[in-house]
This record gives sequence, structure tokens and C-alpha cells, in this order.
Amino acid sequence: MKKLCILFLLTLFSAAVLTSCTKDDSGPVDMNYIAAKWNFDKSTATSGAFTIPYSTDYFKNEDGCNKDYIELITGGVAKYGNYTAGCAFEEKTGTWTQSGNTITISVSGTSFNGTFNVASLSATELLLKIEGTYSGQSGTLNLYFKK
Repeated sequence: MKKLCILFLLTLFSAAVLTSCTKDDSGPVDMNYIAAKWNFDKSTATSGAFTIPYSTDYFKNEDGCNKDYIELITGGVAKYGNYTAGCAFEEKTGTWTQSGNTITISVSGTSFNGTFNVASLSATELLLKIEGTYSGQSGTLNLYFKK
């Protein structure tokens, strides 16, 4: 069942990134904390009545390795850090922009590209939401980050 959940998340995330649209349903967010290094922590996905629980670990973090991250640097530089099997590290650089409560991230050679709604942001936690459609099913992917 866990593999099915992970496959669903990966599929929804990939499709959502390709066909994303955002909506601001969270109200104003203090974006002063957005420029920082954010470690991927947890993820959830909802499609219709199907929800993967809040406590699901981010599915791309490798066991025994440091957590993958996205670093948003003032001036529009984005760095995506990824630990692969055996804890081999790779970092790719791209760009990011902000407009209101949304950020658009583009890092070539990764699956982390798209426009995200910043649903929640504090000095230590960030929640990004992306909505999309895959095979006629609409859904929301929620990505939780910590410093």
C-alpha cells in the first residue's frame, strides 16, 4: 500500500507541475521568510475522497541521508539539493520569482518546477500547495518544509 501511495504522489506531483494552476485560498502570507534554505519534510496529496495522511514523509528523501532541500536566495536564484541512493549529493541551480502569495521555481534537470501557492510561512516552516490534473482527476499536492 505504501508503494501505491508513493506512486500516486509521484504521479500527481509530476502531472501537477506540468499542468499547474494556483489559487490563493489562504489569505495574505508574510513573505519576509521565504528566502532561505528549506528542507523537504512531509507531503500529502488529495484527489477526490482519497487523501494520503499528513504524517507521510516526503517520498524523495533517501533513508539515512540528509534531507533534500530547495534554497531560495534573494535575487532570484534557486538551488535544489538532492541526495540519491548511497547518499550521493547533487545540487542544481535555477531561478525563482514571487508574486503575492505565489512563487514560481524553475530548476532544469529536476522535477521541482512550477508555480506554488505559499499557504503557510513562518521563520521555521513553509507549506507549498500545487493543484493539477492527471488522467481527468484533479488534486492538490502539499509540500511541507522545515529549516
